[in-house]
Amino acid sequence: PSRRLTTSSASAESSSDAGRAFGTTKRQKIALVTGSTDGIGLHTASLLAASGHGVIVHGRSSERVDAACERVNAVAGDSGGGVVGSYVRDFDSLQDARDLAAEVLERHASLDLLDNNAGVFEPKRHVTADGHERTFQVNVLTPYLLTGLLLPRLVETAAASGASGGGGGGGAADVRILNVASISQTSKIDFDNLECEKSFSNHASYCHSKTMMKLFSFELYERVAAAAAKGGEPSPLRDVAVLACDPGTVNTKMLLAGWGPCGIETFEANDQFELLTRERFGNASVPESERGGYYVNRTLRETPGGVELEDRKRLWEILERETGVTYPLL
Repeated sequence: PSRRLTTSSASAESSSDAGRAFGTTKRQKIALVTGSTDGIGLHTASLLAASGHGVIVHGRSSERVDAACERVNAVAGDSGGGVVGSYVRDFDSLQDARDLAAEVLERHASLDLLDNNAGVFEPKRHVTADGHERTFQVNVLTPYLLTGLLLPRLVETAAASGASGGGGGGGAADVRILNVASISQTSKIDFDNLECEKSFSNHASYCHSKTMMKLFSFELYERVAAAAAKGGEPSPLRDVAVLACDPGTVNTKMLLAGWGPCGIETFEANDQFELLTRERFGNASVPESERGGYYVNRTLRETPGGVELEDRKRLWEILERETGVTYPLL
């Protein structure tokens, strides 16, 4: 079941109401962080709230979502930020992911930041009720599905920001999609063992999913850029930045389960926050030359270019077929 929480300070349903609720005429930026009940997701959500963002918290259990909301609001303090919505949805179910998107669209008039952070590391091969290997479904299918369903709202937000001087085809790129990959990747996509049908290794499955996440992000960027360039009128798609990152080697539950304590502590893991906000770019918007990039330690490591072009297109076709989600704006 889904349940929604709304803090009293952020109960408004429209962007203008949100501005009034926080005592300012400037529209508050809204961020959805998937998997934000612990680890890097919770840390990122807390930092966003502390910097004045309205945060949408997502998790798999009511108890953990409640605890995360309390933590995020406590860290936000009197910054004006805080939880504006919370949803309990399990990405083991593609329908749950669809329902999350529908609820966000229904309850939130704007969406500036989408952090596709949720992910799993599975010790054994598990097939979901949808018929997919769980790592592939949660780490790859769901981000594709969720992004596709929420992209229209992201573009609407970019267009509205443009109307107030922040974008509208001017290249501000302050609406952002962050796809969390990993430095742990395979060299290429194995389409003959896409869901570990032939052989399963927990590390290989996870690394394979993160390779696909990076290539999905590259392909998404290229399609957004191509669509933005069509026609003679400035497009709000120009103001949507697509980024991918390695979040760092961080001692989360996932890292401890798979690799042991070999990273930094969660409170030091600021990469996602800095890429989602202006921090990484010197208080400026994402420059044209870095949009679509893959970042490691907040440093641009790779740009789409012609990287695995055929594999990217083939992967996109598979994700479209398996989710039934198309991207009509692209």
